[in-house]
Amino acid sequence: ITVCTCRPAPQQLVQMGYFPCSPVYPTLAVSLDMLELVSTLFVLAAPNERAWATTIMKYLKNHGHEFATGDALQR
Repeated sequence: ITVCTCRPAPQQLVQMGYFPCSPVYPTLAVSLDMLELVSTLFVLAAPNERAWATTIMKYLKNHGHEFATGDALQR
């Protein structure tokens, strides 16, 4: 990205779908989609694979992908 005073790096990163690690001079940015996935995982977190499978299926459904059977990953 090209940084100038009229378009700071954090603003450009957010417009591109990334969350900057710093509000002034970010050296790292994380995908907002990945943050959504991780936050959903933490909401559904349990010490088993069912929570992981449910989270992945919900994330994929929110992004337009569905499995033919509702619980395909859980099996």
